[in-house]
Amino acid sequence: MTIRQEGAGAWYHRGQAFCTTRKFDKAIVCYDKALELSPDDSVIWRRKGFALLKIGRYDEAAACFDRALDLDPDDATAWQRKGYALAHLGAHADAVACCDKALTLAPKHLLAWQCRGWLLEAMCRYDEAVDCYEAVLAIDPDRRSAAWHRERMRERRDLEALASEIREAERFVEVPACIREVVTERDYGNVGLARAVLRELVERAETAAVHRPG
Repeated sequence: MTIRQEGAGAWYHRGQAFCTTRKFDKAIVCYDKALELSPDDSVIWRRKGFALLKIGRYDEAAACFDRALDLDPDDATAWQRKGYALAHLGAHADAVACCDKALTLAPKHLLAWQCRGWLLEAMCRYDEAVDCYEAVLAIDPDRRSAAWHRERMRERRDLEALASEIREAERFVEVPACIREVVTERDYGNVGLARAVLRELVERAETAAVHRPG
């Protein structure tokens, strides 16, 4: 719950102005002044965390979001931004959990969906990442970055499927080099064709095996 004291608000708004002009170091100084006067203001803690994120001080940012969430556990944006900080610290699973918490509190939190998609992409969980970008586009159909990422995730998912199918096919046929090269060269445009050709080769091998005498 925000309990901003008189005087703290002025420092807070100065910090906001500095953030708008991307002077994040100066914004942090202002937020610190505000917190001296109103140390239990969750919004100021969250805003300080945001400024720290923008200059790459992720450990400190995460600590600020923790403090904000101690004061207001239902702040979906603080959860989402904590997830972003943890992602940069390499704690991807914990970061996804933070995004999940944000989305439990605010199911249409666009940045939480987008952050979750980015995290799942980094974890090679492509189907789930596609679902996240679909959720973003359901909220904002004109968000081109989400549409771009959705298509890239579909491409990577299909390329991964082709690689798996090649490993399986090797039990039955000699896989042509041109099909292998689709994977090694990340030739996304020919993945569908390569998968179709590979399936046909395997089907022919299986049919031949069935009809082979003795």
